[in-house]
Amino acid sequence: MSKGHMIILGGQIESLELTMDLNLAATGTDMAKRVWTSVRRSPGGHRIATFLREQGYDVEVVDFWPAWSRIQLLKFFHQRVREDTLCVGLSGMFPIGALNSTSKDSSATDLYWDMIQTIVILKERYSHIPFIGGAQNLSAILDYGLDYYLHGFGENAAVEMLKYFKREFNTLKIEQKIVGGKTIKVIDCNKNYSAAPMADARVRYEDRDFIQPQEVLTIELARGCKFKCKFCQFPILGVKGDYSRSAESLREEMLDNYNRWGTTVYSVSDETVNDSPEKLSKCADVIRSLPFQPHLTGYLRADLLVNRPETWQDIWDMGLRSHYYGVESLHQPAGKIVGKGINVDKLKNGLIAVRDWFENKDEGRGQFRATISLILGLPEETRETFLDGIAWLQENLPTHSFNACPLYMSGSNLKENIQTPSVFDLTWEEEGYFTEMDISSVDPDSLEFHPNTDDWMREQLFKSGRFKWSHDTMNFVEALEVFDELVTNENSINIWPDVFFYHRYLTTNKYTIEDIYTKPFGDTEDTIQPFNESDLAEHMQFIQEYIQKKLAYGETA
Repeated sequence: MSKGHMIILGGQIESLELTMDLNLAATGTDMAKRVWTSVRRSPGGHRIATFLREQGYDVEVVDFWPAWSRIQLLKFFHQRVREDTLCVGLSGMFPIGALNSTSKDSSATDLYWDMIQTIVILKERYSHIPFIGGAQNLSAILDYGLDYYLHGFGENAAVEMLKYFKREFNTLKIEQKIVGGKTIKVIDCNKNYSAAPMADARVRYEDRDFIQPQEVLTIELARGCKFKCKFCQFPILGVKGDYSRSAESLREEMLDNYNRWGTTVYSVSDETVNDSPEKLSKCADVIRSLPFQPHLTGYLRADLLVNRPETWQDIWDMGLRSHYYGVESLHQPAGKIVGKGINVDKLKNGLIAVRDWFENKDEGRGQFRATISLILGLPEETRETFLDGIAWLQENLPTHSFNACPLYMSGSNLKENIQTPSVFDLTWEEEGYFTEMDISSVDPDSLEFHPNTDDWMREQLFKSGRFKWSHDTMNFVEALEVFDELVTNENSINIWPDVFFYHRYLTTNKYTIEDIYTKPFGDTEDTIQPFNESDLAEHMQFIQEYIQKKLAYGETA
């Protein structure tokens, strides 16, 4: 008999984000204005569910919930809600307010209001049950009118909250916060119920999750980051010592997922996968012991990779063959300001060496993809130095993808919703790197953005809550102008998938992981077609099949 019952709603919204992998060809299509429910599972929802089940609670996760019709969700709740249902949780990752963007079509706004109204209806129908939200940042869940808001790593806080709902002895600390003129009840998980490190961070999926073998699942190797990049808003930075999970826990999770579901492809959630050679060695030993070869994607620091060639074999053996490098800048003075001041020539030569080593088929390797990310507008960066960096990537790493975005910082109207603002957010004025632009002095008629990106660019400039910065070598308007030129330039087209979008090509069995490693984008049989309307339709069919299985399960359970 369980201690109590809980339902967790999980789901992510996706779109073709305006980065450098969205080029003139893409921005001219309807897909550029679309939003949709991702086929990615809810990593936070399933982790909390796993932890609470270990404490004796019965917790069921509802994946892809924004794609459920209201009738389907009401039917599900009618099936599942019990006398001992303690609460309904909503797991969030990114703010859904972005759905109201003027650069998206009306379906995005319709989806936003449908999600909000669905929660309102569920709360009215089940008014005796508390609705709680969980996310790393409150901004991801504030749009919903919930009863309680948890932010941070929430395992330990969730246990105390369920005890609170059962009127058992508990240590729950509820803070009253005024956000957007409303008073809300907030639980600060990282402050009062630390769950980092977490030695046993496994996720155990259930039969009623209906995991399919081709899905890309999320896996956690460690919790926290030892670095303090100045633009980063992650809550647990500068950690010391070993904060990775146990080898036994990792092995059990990967083996269980393989034996039960056939899972072999994962996206690693760590902020920096290669921060510790000891962690890499431990994970590599675990994965070498498995009866299959997994394939992992994750964030790696390129400077660490270049400086530690002795870790390459462990990284390869882990199956970590799809790398996302937050290089940020190939101009050393700019990189140094954000904590990435490696000599640029050493970095460039090192990236080529990494490419050659991982792609060396003669030595039994060959499977390798990388995505390199840059930030446009760091202090000391000029238009010329940034474009020189792009040109170098295009010439020297042509079989890998890259993207860029302007430097985004939170304006004063957004800071109250961010529990862990970046160093730049907090200290831009006192450190003297930035001043604030007077946007009222910018004549909208003087701006000449591409017709396909004009709405998005003007929204960032005039309607978003972003801080409009300026420094000695660039300002926010100039960064947007350079960015606009890049994303509408056919020479900026990526011919390989971004490493964090593999789920778009694998989930419906259209392609294999070997296709990802070997085939560029194109329109022939020996290439990968860029994500399109047909793929989206297949994704929605995948989700509908899941929904029907969930509902059928409730009728027979």
